[in-house]
Amino acid sequence: MSVYDRWHKTRPGHADEPCREHSRGRAKLYPAADHGQGDRWQVRWRDYGGRQRKENFAKRSEADARDTAVKASLRAGNYVDPDAGRITFREYAEEWRKNRVHDLATATRIEIAFRNHAYAADETPGRTPLGTLAIGDQELRTLARRTSLMQGWISGLRLAPNSARKVIADVSQVFTAALDDGIITRNPLKARSVQKPQAVKTEATPWTVAEIEAVVDQLPGHLAALPYLGSACGMRQGELFGAALGDLDFLRKIMHVDVQVKYVAGCLFFAPVKNKKTRDVPVADPVIPLLAEHVRQYPPVKVTLPWGAPDGKPTTRELMFTTSDGRALNRNAFNRVWQAAWRTAGVDPERGRQNGCHVLRHTAASAWLSAGLSLAKVAVYLGDTKEVVLATYAHFMPDDDDRAREIMNAFFAPTREGADYDPCALIVPGDRHE
Repeated sequence: MSVYDRWHKTRPGHADEPCREHSRGRAKLYPAADHGQGDRWQVRWRDYGGRQRKENFAKRSEADARDTAVKASLRAGNYVDPDAGRITFREYAEEWRKNRVHDLATATRIEIAFRNHAYAADETPGRTPLGTLAIGDQELRTLARRTSLMQGWISGLRLAPNSARKVIADVSQVFTAALDDGIITRNPLKARSVQKPQAVKTEATPWTVAEIEAVVDQLPGHLAALPYLGSACGMRQGELFGAALGDLDFLRKIMHVDVQVKYVAGCLFFAPVKNKKTRDVPVADPVIPLLAEHVRQYPPVKVTLPWGAPDGKPTTRELMFTTSDGRALNRNAFNRVWQAAWRTAGVDPERGRQNGCHVLRHTAASAWLSAGLSLAKVAVYLGDTKEVVLATYAHFMPDDDDRAREIMNAFFAPTREGADYDPCALIVPGDRHE
């Protein structure tokens, strides 16, 4: 491997290779056939497979630097074929998607994200279906070298900050895989110069009992009991849709949560709850008769759906909440009914839009934590980890200062029994607080 001068040769009239690492003034040079054409300096080497490789540079210093870098990478075992990065982002990303072990919901989300925010639409080359900059037809090596292109793509995303960060993270996974495959030398989205949207943290806000009952009054009769079950047990929307009569123990006042209804790419199917965290949740005494009356007026319906995936084994459950014609609920249709109910009920628009039906889960978490129920137990009831519960609902927990004061009040209570307590009596003459 050496650096060659493409523009000169050392012997006139011969079609020999360009002068190799000549020193000016030490040998007479003659114009070669490529004299004045393209970049003058050429680096040549053989890759791991013994194939001849070469790159041209305008300056000798650039060629020397490349020569040194290639030698070092070959010795270290992290050599990257310069031609490997010619594959486009879209070609590589699609191959990456096919080989990932994603669940159906995640795979669908990533496919939609790439189609809408990374790939060019057929009718608008270079632009996504939303009219923003597309990176799908750019070569990976170009994107890896030019972080400005990736910054331009990020800046053009027409998404809320948290949604944009999720798309950026998905795209970054593709670059990381290409880096691991030896196709590129760096992930451009991890460059220090690349700025990403700041995450926006919004605190979960529970509803009051009055707000829940106002919404209940506006829901169709066959759905009216759903907010009571959701806010009493902290269930997710899909878990409420999958709640079966056999899951509710009316005598022990326990709700067993182990199945949800998922809606992916227009298909409904039963699936295990998130993270497969099945649990038994106590149901409040006032809610039990409300659910019993719901079952009496609207008998549960046997619904058959695939299990685990749209093509899964048919499974039948006796669902407590269905559509008016006895089909399983899906989030799109239900959310329209839900939003209309809270609007008609007069719920503040900001509070109504926040988290949709998930507000029922927030309400349960708020009630449990603010009353002092342990973080570990709340995590069990919600089917989450303590870390997630703490990060989401820490503001619901009693203030430590207030709790500390109450604890010490109880500790000193015997001292003050039968006497009027006057904190001012503790101040003695000359005290610095006087």
